[in-house]
Amino acid sequence: MACIFLACAQTQDKNHTAAIDQVVTEEPNPQYSSILKQHIPDSAAIDFIPAYDKLKSKITAKRNVFFQAYERVQTEHEKQIVLDSANKFLQEALVNNVFPFWYGTAWDFNGTTDNPQRGYIACGYFVSTTLKHCGVNLNRYKVAQQYSHSIVKTVCSEVAVYTNTTDLLNALKAKPNQLYVIGLDNHVGFIAKTDAGITFIHASYFGDAVVESESAAESQILAMSKKYVIGNLSGNKDLIKQWLKNSAVSIIP
Repeated sequence: MACIFLACAQTQDKNHTAAIDQVVTEEPNPQYSSILKQHIPDSAAIDFIPAYDKLKSKITAKRNVFFQAYERVQTEHEKQIVLDSANKFLQEALVNNVFPFWYGTAWDFNGTTDNPQRGYIACGYFVSTTLKHCGVNLNRYKVAQQYSHSIVKTVCSEVAVYTNTTDLLNALKAKPNQLYVIGLDNHVGFIAKTDAGITFIHASYFGDAVVESESAAESQILAMSKKYVIGNLSGNKDLIKQWLKNSAVSIIP
């Protein structure tokens, strides 16, 4: 009888982690939220901010599901399954859901807005605010006010340094499809690597001076930097665990 109960328990745990592992990653669409399963409202529409608030609530709810699963499973293998799924979900939440709401938001060096398409946002605040809105427990002001290279060290693992875009892009091509944070001489943003390519997502001070996603290989801002400090955000196991547990992220200078 004990063997029967043990088998049932093991089956339940396997089913539980399998359900958690079902994270669908879609190709980026700047007009569609894969979590809300709807097109993003026009920024002038009255339901734009409510839709964004709903998105944040759904992300928080999903994070809680991951946390419950992580606490419930027993083996390191099962815990790793949950962490891997949480990794994929956080990347999906940012790249295909939160970021699209911010595309077109005006850049300003002193911008600190907490809402997309309302007011101005600086590059560091774009990074810290979008992470905060995904449920990462950090002080968005203190993180944003760090030097770009320190922001990378605060939220990423596997930090590497490059001195030209050729080496940077070649290294990225060999890395897994994940979300990275990159610190330049005087700028910071995200690097998203997917099957579709490598994109630089940031609050740009060039051209229209708005939050945008552009080809990393064609970015003038990337090309101008003399130093590139890049780290793995979505693959940072410590950050993912902090996200699951709602633990505060410590500032690393």
